[in-house]
Amino acid sequence: MPVPDLTLQQLRAVRTLAASGSFTKAAAAEHISPSVLSRRIKEVERLLRVRLFDRTTRQLDLTAAGHAFLLMTGAVLDDMDMRLGRFMSYVAAQSGTIAVATLPSLAAAVLPGMMRGFLLDHPEVEFEIIDGAADDVVERLGGGTVELGLTAHGDLPDGFCFTPLLREQFYGVAHHSHPWSARNSLSWADFDGETVVATRPGTSVRAITDAAFSKHSISVSHHFNACSAATIHGLLRAGVGVAALPALKLQGFGLDDLVAVPVDSPGATRVTGVMYRCSQDLSPVAARFLDFLHATEIDPPRGVSRVHEGHTGVPDTWSHAEVQFAE
Repeated sequence: MPVPDLTLQQLRAVRTLAASGSFTKAAAAEHISPSVLSRRIKEVERLLRVRLFDRTTRQLDLTAAGHAFLLMTGAVLDDMDMRLGRFMSYVAAQSGTIAVATLPSLAAAVLPGMMRGFLLDHPEVEFEIIDGAADDVVERLGGGTVELGLTAHGDLPDGFCFTPLLREQFYGVAHHSHPWSARNSLSWADFDGETVVATRPGTSVRAITDAAFSKHSISVSHHFNACSAATIHGLLRAGVGVAALPALKLQGFGLDDLVAVPVDSPGATRVTGVMYRCSQDLSPVAARFLDFLHATEIDPPRGVSRVHEGHTGVPDTWSHAEVQFAE
């Protein structure tokens, strides 16, 4: 025997009528007329080829088949209601998972506070945080394993958009025995001839410092290419070289036992913000978090300022130069 094709609307009509015992009450609960409800019930019975209700002028009772039908279909309706409720919570951005690839310094110094504020109104939301260098962030976004990337602005790959959040001052960082300990400010020229403890190629810091050194014809020695802040910290504490690092790198990884002198030169800043694929429709909760990032004020640490740009939902495709000097 073929299985009849019943709709959820029809299943709910049977359950509501059985619970109320009255066509008038059930019709009101279903927001339809009694005649429409009656036709709906008759259609179910026709498709099932069995009576579900015994009807008299004074009483409405479930038949044995009606009881069996409710027992079998009640779990289906309960499960569907639960799943639809979860989906509507997802659509309303009240649940779901936000997958974010982020620079380690942002993950340590900025993202936790943003997450805490967002979760106050979205307690059911989950975060998946993957930290890595700038090229890792782009790779994750391109591969679709994350929706949002917190990274530094640079040359945007095709199909990617960026909106700025923060501007960081660069600092010259060295051991306390270094002559920089007596300085109030530095220029890029002060790095000339120094041994620089550098982050590896592919990181945002390395891209900015390499560009600055090249532009100003500054000769440095790259004896050390470090992959982690802990390694950079250890090398600088050992006094084997100096580094040029943005403010959040200092803030996020506790490099306060070293000399940190601001670099007062053009281009000695790093703009960080949110990157995402322009053509991708963000999930509701990721879109809500993106708006939250732009609207929320933060108490920036030393050397960090907020980039106040109105977020209208239109992808921002500034060039690097425009981001560096626009307020």
